Amino acid sequence: MRIIPTALCQPGMRLGKAIFTEEGQILIGYQVELSSLMLKKLKQLGIHHLYIEDPRTDDIVIQDPIQEETRATVRSSLGKIFEKFSPTAGLSSSSSKNSASLAKAFTDSMSQILDELYERKKDPVMLTMLNMLPPTNMEQHFCQNALNVCLYATKLAMAQGSYNYDELMAIGLGALLHDVGSIHVPVQLLQKSSGLTSSEYVEVQKHVMYGYHMLKNETSIPAIAAQCALQHHERMDGSGYPYSLQGEQIHPYARWVGMLDSYDAMIHARTYRQAIPPHHALEVLYANAGKLYDINMVKLFRNNVAIYPLGLSVTLSNGAEGIVSRLNSHSMQRPVVRILKTPSGQELKEPYEVDLSSTLNVMIEGIGEAAGRVL
Repeated sequence: MRIIPTALCQPGMRLGKAIFTEEGQILIGYQVELSSLMLKKLKQLGIHHLYIEDPRTDDIVIQDPIQEETRATVRSSLGKIFEKFSPTAGLSSSSSKNSASLAKAFTDSMSQILDELYERKKDPVMLTMLNMLPPTNMEQHFCQNALNVCLYATKLAMAQGSYNYDELMAIGLGALLHDVGSIHVPVQLLQKSSGLTSSEYVEVQKHVMYGYHMLKNETSIPAIAAQCALQHHERMDGSGYPYSLQGEQIHPYARWVGMLDSYDAMIHARTYRQAIPPHHALEVLYANAGKLYDINMVKLFRNNVAIYPLGLSVTLSNGAEGIVSRLNSHSMQRPVVRILKTPSGQELKEPYEVDLSSTLNVMIEGIGEAAGRVL
């Protein structure tokens, strides 16, 4: 099985995993043969990558950190925030009953996420989708970023080994809801393709205060989740906002969320810039360790996160093309790649593997759409 960008999928390919709606219903079933109409609809829905069957890669098992049904349930809960709050609504526009119901949906979802992550606690931290295209709308961007940061933060907190269940729940909810205040920022600012003016930047910065006020009185949500919303743009050297806090003044959970939010933003495209390769994003984190980000958290990230997920199509620096077939626990950023095409574009009858942890003169240069054509 492989992960292929929807834009590069072709009619006749078969799904390696079912596709679910945000309500958790099957949209297209496992092993269904894709048609041109299906692919067009999937692109319109903002589904940028698909799991595709391929006899050359049948032995590669790709598992999400959480079940697709759980992912769909979380997306649905996040989407309800957009139903509850319009971009121009007041911070207390909805009834306390509706608010309590939404808060319970998030705690129930987070509990399910934790249970599933505990079942596979020893698995590496790995997101199975890297969307290289900008999200088609703000709701899609919000949901994608929220769930990614939540999974990163919760898995890394588990890897650190010093947090109990309730603390993991608080970290997870803080990560899931860290950007909730962005709903109250004018969408034209969030999707602006050019640089923000100083006054526009001030307006965008207000999302941390909006998020704090939205969460602080939610009795079902841990109070620290509101602190994550408030502090996730603070930085270790005091260069962040809204209060220019430094070092230990920033809550550890907010430090986790801030670093992971930055990484997730870098590896995903936005309307105003392209995504950067995961290893470049990791270099940015490391270059700013101790300055912007907690250095111990950056090290834990480096040692535990598989930045190139299994099944991902890649192009190597020598021009060869293949997919990530195995991870190296001793070198998470340099996986084993199964080569399917030569640098000249010739299909290989007998694919071979390159272990990037021992072939140091070769690197991953392109992923997804950047990898060019379907292999």
